[in-house]
Amino acid sequence: MEQQNPYNPYQQPQIQTTTAAQPQKPNQTLSIVSLVLGILSATIGCCCWLHVPLSIAAIITGIIGMQKVKAGTGGGNGMALAGVIVGGIVLVVYTLLAFAGLAFNFAQLQEGGF
Repeated sequence: MEQQNPYNPYQQPQIQTTTAAQPQKPNQTLSIVSLVLGILSATIGCCCWLHVPLSIAAIITGIIGMQKVKAGTGGGNGMALAGVIVGGIVLVVYTLLAFAGLAFNFAQLQEGGF
């Protein structure tokens, strides 16, 4: 008499299935955050000097995101680069415009008001 498998008493054919390891998607979180912060600095950054912290955060997260892409642990190099570019441009342009506005207002006050 044959030895029966206790887990398969009816001796049905057992099918061995192996699942192929799915490649992990690279983490794009920092790249997305950089792009969103860059866009926010351009749109709502003109209110109360919000462009400064938003732009700096976009530049920092974008640089870290690009470093992760280069190391092979992250993805979204284009989004990170766009966040750095937008954040840098907004930081420079809005800061120049803000100081120009302050200089204009100071000149008007020296002349005796508006």
